[in-house]
Amino acid sequence: MGDDERPTYDRNAEVSTLAACLSTRTARDEARRYVSGRDFLDPAHELLWNTMADLDRTEAGVDPAALMSKVQGKGPLKETAARLLPDLITWPALPDHVAQYAETVREWATRRRLITEATRTTQQALDTSEPATSLAAAVANRFAAIRDTGNPDDVESLTLGEVLSQPEDEPDWLVPGLLERRDRFMLTGEEGLGKSHLLRQMAILPAAGLDPFGLDRIDPVSVLIIDCENSVRQVRRRVRGLVENARRWGNGDPDRVNLLCSSRIDITADRDLARIHRELDACQPDLVVIGPLYRLVPRALQTDDDTAPMLAALDTIRDRGAALLMEAHAGHAVGKQGQRDLRPRGSSSLLGWPEFGYGLRGVASKYAALTKWRGDRDQRAWPTQLRHADDGTRWVPHDLPEPWEAA
Repeated sequence: MGDDERPTYDRNAEVSTLAACLSTRTARDEARRYVSGRDFLDPAHELLWNTMADLDRTEAGVDPAALMSKVQGKGPLKETAARLLPDLITWPALPDHVAQYAETVREWATRRRLITEATRTTQQALDTSEPATSLAAAVANRFAAIRDTGNPDDVESLTLGEVLSQPEDEPDWLVPGLLERRDRFMLTGEEGLGKSHLLRQMAILPAAGLDPFGLDRIDPVSVLIIDCENSVRQVRRRVRGLVENARRWGNGDPDRVNLLCSSRIDITADRDLARIHRELDACQPDLVVIGPLYRLVPRALQTDDDTAPMLAALDTIRDRGAALLMEAHAGHAVGKQGQRDLRPRGSSSLLGWPEFGYGLRGVASKYAALTKWRGDRDQRAWPTQLRHADDGTRWVPHDLPEPWEAA
């Protein structure tokens, strides 16, 4: 048998999965933990699987008669599925073994996706119009998606029926109620007010196992801070008090935060993006603080064409499962209410890209408002009014007692 004739699926496993699922709802629920309709290579098998899912959603009951009434009709696909149904009734498959059958189906589906992805990668590698480092990062993410889920999320879609048949996912919280994995949070604000320190606080305290705006204990997270504006000496001076308090009250070690201070870089260049990904490989961070944005590229971010390569590069960091906290500079225009507009300066694409966009506005000495410049994509418990802590090490919600003293 030649290489081009090697099988790419196991028909017995596909039929056994369907036969076991026809027996009980428990078997169908168990099988859905492993496979979706797209995992079946035979289109008739996929049709039967999806039809059983449709019947389950309508609580109509799944039995041979109900299934036959749904798949009967004109067209070669339905005719093939109808001819297969009697075989499912007598097929020697055990409902208790459905996980084993489904795992085999998923294994072959994963192998087919690896073949497809390898072919796609070869074609892209021969196209010299795309930077090699960017391609390598994208390819690594796609193969990681196949490894982790058997399904690269950028090329495989689900039907709405498949989406609705799945249980609700629990949020993958880094900070419960506030920050979820892969969230993008962009902060602007008045110069010198303390927005850089606020972002460091939102990273260092979770690394110590603390909510960044209180002393609620959380699971510690790993953090990488990429500071393109300040030196190590400047950062050390500004975070020392915060780290000491975090170490005192937290249940994790804030020293686990990795810090990379770099002068102006070009994140869209292969060399600089590869350097960042090497840091990600070494640190495996849950949370990345990076910026300010205007120092990530050696040019103004005035148009969508200016910002698109930078945002694409930042998304390669997010694609690795990390949440992103970013600082941007606000424009100097004055809004209708006579206040400075805190939306990020430059291209309007910066407005729609992050999940959360906030600006820090001074309202009185040591007090500031955290105001939205774009609507949140999800409901979160962001504070709206902040004040300096009594010891000056951090921002706290102004209506809460001094957290270090309360503890």
